[in-house]
Amino acid sequence: MPLFFFISGFLFFYYDDFSKNVYLGKIKKRFKSLVVPYIFWNLVVVGFYFMAQMVVPSMMSGQMKLVADFTMSDWLSCFWNFKDGGPVNLPLWFLRDLICLSIGTPLICLFVKMCRIYGVVLLAACWLIFGTPTNFLVGLFFFTAGAWFGINKVDVVEKVLPYRKMSAAAYFLVMIAGIAMLLVGFPSGEYLHKLGILFGLGACFAWAGWIVKTKNIRRRAWLEDSSFLVYAYHGLPLLFLSKICVRYIQPESSAMLIFLFIVLPVVIGAVGVAIYAVMKRFFPCFTSWMCGK
Repeated sequence: MPLFFFISGFLFFYYDDFSKNVYLGKIKKRFKSLVVPYIFWNLVVVGFYFMAQMVVPSMMSGQMKLVADFTMSDWLSCFWNFKDGGPVNLPLWFLRDLICLSIGTPLICLFVKMCRIYGVVLLAACWLIFGTPTNFLVGLFFFTAGAWFGINKVDVVEKVLPYRKMSAAAYFLVMIAGIAMLLVGFPSGEYLHKLGILFGLGACFAWAGWIVKTKNIRRRAWLEDSSFLVYAYHGLPLLFLSKICVRYIQPESSAMLIFLFIVLPVVIGAVGVAIYAVMKRFFPCFTSWMCGK
């Protein structure tokens, strides 16, 4: 998610000089591309929970309150902090934070212009010290870092392209160091993990830019177009499929667990692409609407 926060912050500011009219125009577009699908896909998950509680209650953990008994507070929590710091459709915590950051872009723009690169460094330090995988500091730092590049019209790819080998090597070294620490009984540590994220971010931009410039790669429109649906729908099906596999396959070996860990997301992703293809053919307008297009 750090990569997507960075790209979102960069794109918000890069192509237009920030102004009131530009801000209002972008917010209007993001209401359609972020807020509408955010509400829709959270309601979809609530609907699935309701049906599961009615039809197959044995597959439920029993820890979740019956949807039929939801109060207004429960409904509101579905869209903000239902469980583990995220909405009821947990992967959409990214959209929730991105909506808040988009609304707050005037303050972010002012912060970047007043504090310059030093403000971004300060946020980086806060993220390194206090950031957790899903708390707001993740989005705030990476979105603001992307905004700094966008406001200053800095081409990120051109800046990191000469360092593609170095950034990739640094990323793999950090990974190896983390694995080595785990093997000798020491936790790899969140700071090492976050350092790996920074190197990985640079490596992604550098190598993606190099591939685009040097290789003739055809754009896979069907894969790109279906990506949002796969992202928005995958959480609950993956959870239920995992429960079914554990109940009926009963994996005991590490090899089987690793196999399921790899295969199940691929299956869910492939099903998502197929669902998108069918819906796009028969319900094109509705499909575009629910995917924020």
